[in-house]
Amino acid sequence: MINFSLKVVINSQPEYVYIWSFVASMLFILTALCALIYSQSRVKSFLYYGLYNFVTLTYLFPKSPFLFHLDDVYVTSRFYGYSLYSQILFHCLLFFFYREFLDLKQHRPKFHTVLTKVLYTLMAVGGVLFVLSIAIGDLKILHVYYMFFHLPVITGFSIYALYSAFFIPNRLGYFIIVGVTAYNILAYTAFYRTLFLPYETPAPLVFFCTGIIFESVVFMLGLGYKIRLLYLEKINSQQKIIQEQAEIQRLKENYQVELETKLHEQADELKSVLQKSEDEKLKSLTLSFENEISLLRLESLRSQMNPHFIFNALNSIKVYLIDNDKEQAVYYLNKFSKLIRKILESSRTDSISLEEELEIIELYMNIENIRFDKKINFAIDVDPNINPASIRLPGLILQPFIENALWHGLMLREGEKNIGIDIKKEDVKIVLSITDNGIGREKAKQNSDKKSFRKESLGLRFASERIANFNKKQRTDYSFEIVDLKDLKGNASGTKILFYFN
Repeated sequence: MINFSLKVVINSQPEYVYIWSFVASMLFILTALCALIYSQSRVKSFLYYGLYNFVTLTYLFPKSPFLFHLDDVYVTSRFYGYSLYSQILFHCLLFFFYREFLDLKQHRPKFHTVLTKVLYTLMAVGGVLFVLSIAIGDLKILHVYYMFFHLPVITGFSIYALYSAFFIPNRLGYFIIVGVTAYNILAYTAFYRTLFLPYETPAPLVFFCTGIIFESVVFMLGLGYKIRLLYLEKINSQQKIIQEQAEIQRLKENYQVELETKLHEQADELKSVLQKSEDEKLKSLTLSFENEISLLRLESLRSQMNPHFIFNALNSIKVYLIDNDKEQAVYYLNKFSKLIRKILESSRTDSISLEEELEIIELYMNIENIRFDKKINFAIDVDPNINPASIRLPGLILQPFIENALWHGLMLREGEKNIGIDIKKEDVKIVLSITDNGIGREKAKQNSDKKSFRKESLGLRFASERIANFNKKQRTDYSFEIVDLKDLKGNASGTKILFYFN
């Protein structure tokens, strides 16, 4: 963590010119990259690491071989005061990065508290002395503070941080140990050469810049590794949710079988012992059990839909994440987490509004479009006289039709690919249409028949059963039909699904 500032040597040696240019460019790129990733993910590790790179860049900028050529111009100027204070800043910012990267608040809470207070104190005292030194035109007090207070404190915390890093799980501490050790060795070398060998080749700043390069490579690898750990943690959480859903489904099916068995047993018993006068009572009891079984079947189908939908979304996003594009990975993970939350919320109720259903479908399409390289044109058009929030329907009822349009209709189509949802009112009914310009159901079936292994699609059968159960419970008259679209020559030009809501 030690950096040199006792005497700044402006050097025009070729190796210094090249390495300064490379490091300045690298710091600028890292600053911009961290800012972009933080704006999408809100991960504080990127915020502090970006600020550290920016302050380091401002520290190196006055030492540019393209701006200064005489040592005295720099050393006697007031830039020297900022040189000291900027080192205080980027030392502290780097420790803030360590704090977030290693999750010290969770793994070393006491050290986290003490470290945070010390860092704020170092920056505050350094800032006050910097302003005071500039005001009185004497940098000695700031120099004494930097050399005999700030550096010893930072060095001590660096040693303890290296010790603490050994106890951090998931091998995250190793990145800090390697990066900090290499950086400090090179920084101390630069500091020593500044004090005792300022004019020898290579220039002291060459060692310092080399330390920054090595440290940046190690820390960026560490950030990439941490993102991978976060992604695996999210995937494990989703798998646990799916397993829990499967267990709930199994319990509900067992309960349904038990209810049906008890119903038949009681019905047989009643028929054998009751007289004709008990027929009405038996009928009432039978209807009560049928309603309970119908409700349980509706719950069972909804639990089957959610894992089915989650697996499709995971398969879509997994393909994009394998490409190791961290920025987009974070962006789509946020989309995916919102989608999962919406699905879980919809599973808690018998029905959701059409407005919520369209929001879920739009999130689903955003994720599915990854696998199509974002080449599918998707649009939703709602008649302004219709209020989607007032229409209730079974949750995720539209998803299997969107999925079929994507994977059986548009997947094999060449050229422009379109899918749209249009909602309008016809007489007393609300008509929702899902239209695609795919290859059509007949050709899709032919392609499916050619495959040696064919998996039966359960989505449409589930949708039909869920609508039937929903109608029975809610006393509605919902229905849907599938229309094969033809062009003027009679060739297949797509498929349209028509939903009728009353």
